[in-house]
Amino acid sequence: MLCVSDDAYGVVMSKRKTHAPLIILFLIAAIVAILWGGNWILSTSRLQMLRETEQNLKTAATQQVSLVTIWYGSLINQMHLFVDVDMLRLFASEIDSANISDENLRFFVQPDKNFEKKQEIDEKMRSFIPRIPGLQQMLNDFVDKNDFESAAVLSRTGIPYLLSQDFRLKEEHLDQIVKVVEKGTFTVLPVRKVNKKLVVDVVLPIFAPKYIDQKGKRVVALFVCTCDVQKVISAVDQTDGEGFFTSAVLESVDEGIHLIDPVVPGGQRELSGDWECTEKGLPFSIRQTPTRAEKLQAAYTLGLPITDLPWFVLQSVKVEIAEASYVRFRKNVYIGCVLLIALTCILLAALWWWIVGRRERAIADQMRSLYMIANEQKQILDGVNTALSAGVVLNDLSGEIYYVNQRYAEMAHMDAEKMNGMSYMQLPYEMARSLVNHTLAINENPEMINFTEILPIGDSLRHYLTACTPFTDEKNCLVGMVSVYSDITELVEAQNRAQRMVTQTVEVFVRAIEAVDPYLCGQSSSTAQLAVVLAQLLEKNDEETLATLRTAASLSQIGMIQLPSALLLKTGALTQDERAQMQQHVEYARAALQGVDFGLPVLEAITQMYERLDGSGYPRHLKGEQICFNARILAVANTFCALMRPRSYRTAHTTNSALSILEAEPKKYDLTVTQALRGYLESAEGKAFLKNLIEHKIENIPNL
Repeated sequence: MLCVSDDAYGVVMSKRKTHAPLIILFLIAAIVAILWGGNWILSTSRLQMLRETEQNLKTAATQQVSLVTIWYGSLINQMHLFVDVDMLRLFASEIDSANISDENLRFFVQPDKNFEKKQEIDEKMRSFIPRIPGLQQMLNDFVDKNDFESAAVLSRTGIPYLLSQDFRLKEEHLDQIVKVVEKGTFTVLPVRKVNKKLVVDVVLPIFAPKYIDQKGKRVVALFVCTCDVQKVISAVDQTDGEGFFTSAVLESVDEGIHLIDPVVPGGQRELSGDWECTEKGLPFSIRQTPTRAEKLQAAYTLGLPITDLPWFVLQSVKVEIAEASYVRFRKNVYIGCVLLIALTCILLAALWWWIVGRRERAIADQMRSLYMIANEQKQILDGVNTALSAGVVLNDLSGEIYYVNQRYAEMAHMDAEKMNGMSYMQLPYEMARSLVNHTLAINENPEMINFTEILPIGDSLRHYLTACTPFTDEKNCLVGMVSVYSDITELVEAQNRAQRMVTQTVEVFVRAIEAVDPYLCGQSSSTAQLAVVLAQLLEKNDEETLATLRTAASLSQIGMIQLPSALLLKTGALTQDERAQMQQHVEYARAALQGVDFGLPVLEAITQMYERLDGSGYPRHLKGEQICFNARILAVANTFCALMRPRSYRTAHTTNSALSILEAEPKKYDLTVTQALRGYLESAEGKAFLKNLIEHKIENIPNL
């Protein structure tokens, strides 16, 4: 045995006293650093979660705002067309100038049998009576044609003298209606419920004709139209199984903010608390959101304003749903911090034991410490592998499994310990086939490879992103591989839901476009069909190109919504100013679609499809290669389909005439595309397409 003198023992004890405080200080510093690092990681992760949640809510709200904007734009355009009728404006101007009393005005809608005998009614008022039936019929036709609930023409003081059947005016709204005279612009009144329907009253001023008032800004009457908003509100309203509103319409009124709900008796739910909307909308925040179960639910909420309406589109998600992934991540961070602190304590304890140990036991203590460290590290590694959500498997080139973690064993419905040394042929068929494919790929190209595959796990199909990494021996020879299976099923399903939402939104846009101009009916679909065929003939078969052409063709006419109907349906040639106004539809389309993320170059194709190779197109007068190839295909397809069908100002062209226009000099259209079109039209499929295009019937064309 080795003996230690008293002096040596004193030196050892002195070293113990010196090193112990240093080790304790280092331990405290390490724990503080680990806790600070964990807190920083959690803060960063939470900020990222909040940014993603806000962006997702904003994207969904933008799509709903577009839906309501399209509906409201079509509605207000029809109302403006009615109040701009000269006959109505002249009649209203004469009524206003006649200074007829409110009592006498009421005789227009509630005639008395002795009306003609009343002495107080002057001759000027009697002259209006013969014109009342014609104007009344025009008002009724307007209400029936546009499927409105009711409408009325009111004097500047709010007395109705023309009204449709079932028109009702709430007294408390009279002050708001009369204020339109001062403002000179339209007003939207609060939503109300009538006969189990949600309706809204829109008030427009009726101006005197310019040959009476040169400035055309004198308000002589008011037009009130009651519109059914049940369908558009129901289209925006979305609830989950517990009645929680994931999407809804908010209305700003004098007394605060209301949530429009067709289910409740009054049609509105009053919101209290932090529900204050600004011009930019409802800021992103956590709020107590009402549900149809008459409960409050904490949720992340965000609202975007709808132009020209006192409405906002509310988008919300429950806090527990939005923070689900963050909560799981936070739990893993806590576990990691605890493991790191435990590992640090073990290491420092081993270090301290090694420093203060006796010399004769130094080697033995060092070996024992190393063993304990290795054992602890193995336990930590096993714990981490067990907690991993991804499945991990290690196998050699012959198919023998060296190692699997607990998650992979659960995927195979086997015991992890019994799988070591097993051949992958003993695995379920699909999992065995997956490992065979991975092994063959790694053997052919020994580099890290990613696979996307679908495997049957239990009673469902799961999507996996598999990363396969080769490993070699000391001679750098390939001996096997590690496969890590990450479950991406939720991500794939979310992407599919987003794609379905985009498709449904495009369909809504197409129906709205074709409702503006009956001559555009079927134009988008025929253009999309022909563009896809031409792209395939030109060997542009990738899914991105075909999806871009379909979407761009469907939305190519969206700018037409903002053009006046009189301009779209004009029978004669357009003037220079009218042509410039018509060409603005491209900029309108750019503005409408600017904030929509299609994941494809759709906006570029739409804004360039009216450009021409010689620079004669619009809106930017691009030339040659400055125009993208998708836009060149769409230009040929759109022009051909338009030429083959009649318009308000011309008859349909023949096939040869249309092709001659496309191939005329100087070249305006891509020669390769026009040649592909000519070849296609000579085929059996092309002839069938041409027949369907020519025989397509356009309904609801007005008599011009």
